[in-house]
Amino acid sequence: MSTKNAKNSNSAHEMGNGSIDEIDIAIIHMLQHNGRATNEEVGDAAGLSASAASRRIHALEQRGIIKGYQAVIDDKAVGADITVFIRVTLERQTAAVLQAFDARIRRCHGVASCHLMAGDYDYMLQVKVAGITDYERFHKEELSRLPGIRRIESNFAVRNIFEREISIRER
Repeated sequence: MSTKNAKNSNSAHEMGNGSIDEIDIAIIHMLQHNGRATNEEVGDAAGLSASAASRRIHALEQRGIIKGYQAVIDDKAVGADITVFIRVTLERQTAAVLQAFDARIRRCHGVASCHLMAGDYDYMLQVKVAGITDYERFHKEELSRLPGIRRIESNFAVRNIFEREISIRER
């Protein structure tokens, strides 16, 4: 291990103060690009041995910086051809109404993401459906039955230009 890497292995990251260093950033970049990379591949990218890379990855997982790993699925291959962005406005914004909505939306099939918003509406949903008939089913059987809804506005994506996870910036 180089002097620089030896120095960084005793960085703030290992002292548990919540910050991340250049090695952590290199590990995160590698895993965002290839979540199935071996410890040796991650170590090569970060200038570490495989065992040191494994310890760093485990520490990032334990601290909740790496939340998990997932496969990126081709939506069309699984019959989710259309992306719909839905703005939801609630009747009231009390804690009870927000909590009820949050709990129920998590159980709705097809919801890829849900965000509490500041501004003209309360939530922004990203929903994946097979087609207009599937969206109609989703709207009728799931969305319109959610608690506290005053208004629903839907926009259909014509084409997905790109979609990616945003990575942390090099420091």
